Amino acid sequence: MTAANDSSDVLTAEEIRAAVERIVTSPGFRRSPQLVAFLRFVVESVLGGKAGRIKSYTIGIEALRRGEGFDPQIDPIVRVEAGRLRRALASYYAGEGARRSVTIEIPLGSYVPAFYRRKNPRPIAVLSAIMMRTLRVMRAPSRMNPFRSPVRSPRQSG
Repeated sequence: MTAANDSSDVLTAEEIRAAVERIVTSPGFRRSPQLVAFLRFVVESVLGGKAGRIKSYTIGIEALRRGEGFDPQIDPIVRVEAGRLRRALASYYAGEGARRSVTIEIPLGSYVPAFYRRKNPRPIAVLSAIMMRTLRVMRAPSRMNPFRSPVRSPRQSG
């Protein structure tokens, strides 16, 4: 099984699995077994030719160990963990993974991972660092971000 960002730059399953192992043993992932399980599940599904079964329900049941009664329409755990996984991957590639040539991403709007070989990892690290700073600013209430307010409206409380 291979994946690529263009036909001349093919990644092998072994390269992808090695990248996953480096990611999951990094400090940001070691503390989160749910992120590790999510990442391993979606990557192995793609490598096993089963990308079509990567859905909220199967992730919830098989990776996040929800019971058979799991309903992704009611329980947002898969969406929440997918967001955490995207941020953790961005943080990894902005920091200790900045010089790695294989990149794994979970694109917005999908849970199916994409695999890329970076020829020059340095510019990606800079862009990732900028993105991480932007995410922190967007999440933190401040005068610079008028859309986030520390004061909750009466409708938001209780």
